[in-house]
Amino acid sequence: MELLTGIVLSGAHGIYEVYTDQGKLRCTLRGKLKKALAEAARGRTARGKVTGPLARQQRAEAELTALPSRLSVGDRVKVRRLDAETGLIEEVLPRQSELARRDVGSRESNPRAQTLLANLDQVVIVFATTQPEPHFGMLDRYLAICEHAELRPIICINKVDLPHDKSVEEAAALYQQLGYTVLWTSCETGQGIEQLRELLKDHITLFTGPSGVGKSSLVNALEPGMAVRTGMVSAATGKGRHTTTGSQLYPLSSGGWLADSAGIRALAAWNIPKEELASCFVEFRPYLGECFYSDCLHVDEENCAIRQAVKDGLIHERRYQSYVRMLREEER
Repeated sequence: MELLTGIVLSGAHGIYEVYTDQGKLRCTLRGKLKKALAEAARGRTARGKVTGPLARQQRAEAELTALPSRLSVGDRVKVRRLDAETGLIEEVLPRQSELARRDVGSRESNPRAQTLLANLDQVVIVFATTQPEPHFGMLDRYLAICEHAELRPIICINKVDLPHDKSVEEAAALYQQLGYTVLWTSCETGQGIEQLRELLKDHITLFTGPSGVGKSSLVNALEPGMAVRTGMVSAATGKGRHTTTGSQLYPLSSGGWLADSAGIRALAAWNIPKEELASCFVEFRPYLGECFYSDCLHVDEENCAIRQAVKDGLIHERRYQSYVRMLREEER
């Protein structure tokens, strides 16, 4: 029987919902594939145990290296249909991209990646004008992670219908000057919804951001038939409650795919080498290589081109402080 090509929409407890051109199937992993994924999750330890001619060993190593450590939403797979509703995942196709955070269950000394979404093109980073108040240091963190992963970030400032501080508009203007797409939206008035829908067309997009900013409400506004549950911001804490239990990929009627992800509580630049962090701040790039010291980290060193650019007003002080905080976190 010919294998079907599909995309993983969701997964829990070893059961995966896979979308194919013949409809959705509830799938499990084939035994050999499950074993291969487990070997990859153990740090590719099986590579040193492959026997046989060198060419065969190299092919086996390459195949194992290409495997993700676990199946994730967005993965492209080959499926054998078993009946009208179920199937068996026979193969995981190579990933084109991924966005990951450190697995909260892993040790700091030996961190593991938890992929939020595979094969995505872009990330919509949602913040609210208020309720909860925007945290632009966190936004800088999201942007740096997108830059490192070579993903297009789109800044979506939601709840624009609510009264908000002037500083929100000033911050938005700064990000626009840096070349980022900034979109103002309101689920109450419909402002920006059509523009957002057009930006999502024919892309695989992750919706992310702090809890309570209205991600699920935006998904409902974009695709009313999705029936994503929405929640209210807690009056006691002013913080949002998570109403999406995990990443879920949805087909958009206008074309493309959307992942509505649970709010990220522990997002960190754990996989960005400290030497590369400065290049993840787009306004730093013209000054890289201009410092006196070739290994300059742009914090305490003398004759630093980036620190001088901050003094000259060419780099915004707040953005620079975001860089310093992220660097300090990596050094701890």
